[in-house]
Amino acid sequence: RSSDLRKAGANEEKQPEGDEDRSGKEMEEDKEFDNWKTDKYLSICDIVNWPIPVPEDMREEIVKKGSEHFQNKDGPFSASAVQRPGDKTRGTNRNLTTSWFYKALPNGERVLRKWMVYSHSKKSLFCFCCRLFAQDEKVEIQKFVTGFNAWWKLNPKVYEHEASGHHLSCFEKWKILRVGLNLRNAIERNLQAAINVERMKWSEILKRLLDVILFLAHQNLPFQCHREDLSENSGNFLELVTLLSKYDTVLKEHLLRIEHPVGSRRIHSYLSKGIQNEFIRLLGNEVKKKIVNNIQKAKYFGIIFDSTLDLSQIGRA
Repeated sequence: RSSDLRKAGANEEKQPEGDEDRSGKEMEEDKEFDNWKTDKYLSICDIVNWPIPVPEDMREEIVKKGSEHFQNKDGPFSASAVQRPGDKTRGTNRNLTTSWFYKALPNGERVLRKWMVYSHSKKSLFCFCCRLFAQDEKVEIQKFVTGFNAWWKLNPKVYEHEASGHHLSCFEKWKILRVGLNLRNAIERNLQAAINVERMKWSEILKRLLDVILFLAHQNLPFQCHREDLSENSGNFLELVTLLSKYDTVLKEHLLRIEHPVGSRRIHSYLSKGIQNEFIRLLGNEVKKKIVNNIQKAKYFGIIFDSTLDLSQIGRA
């Protein structure tokens, strides 16, 4: 096992350092982006503001929210009154009512027409899916794409529209897209869960390795052997990790993955000399930072120098 750990440590690549703290300019750009997203969200709340054709990213966001978010089926519809032309009609003003958002089935059950959307700003009815998949405003002459408000013609226009081939085709595209987005979201959730598990695993491994390094530094013990490549003794660091793995399942599983890798995939061990030195450097920086902070807070401070003699009897600080 010790020889395997030495090999894993020797092949370990140094990990890139983390990004520096974000600048104020980047934070300002993020704020502007959040404001842009808010404005974009407010614009799509009204179906009138949807461009034709609707961009793919906007279409996906709209489908994720669902048509109920845009329907406005409970009104108010008092401002939607339209005067019917002609003199031979019973009553001159007609209004939209909530009852048109429901379809009566032969068995007497009433179901919501999820495709029907009312715009308060234009005081008109729209078809959610036909507007969502419209390709050209000049070509799309259907009233439920550009806005329908001839309330005296709701019967039979509503029934004709929901039975038309174009509407059924757009309705099918809408449902297929919704199922695809739900599936993608499920895959993304599973992937994110796997990433979180992997992150926690490496966090626990690095915590243990850091504790080993802190222990050796506190005891002023060397990390590697004098001739690690030839000696059976792998050095204090690796030997201590091996010892702890007998009683710790996290380290034990980590060492087993290193010794018995699956396939040709490379396993990062974080046991190399470079990683050890990286930990020591980071710990040293924290110690220096704390010393500097204490000096800055103190009114007076003193410095003690210690030295030792080398083989030529010359003092070394």
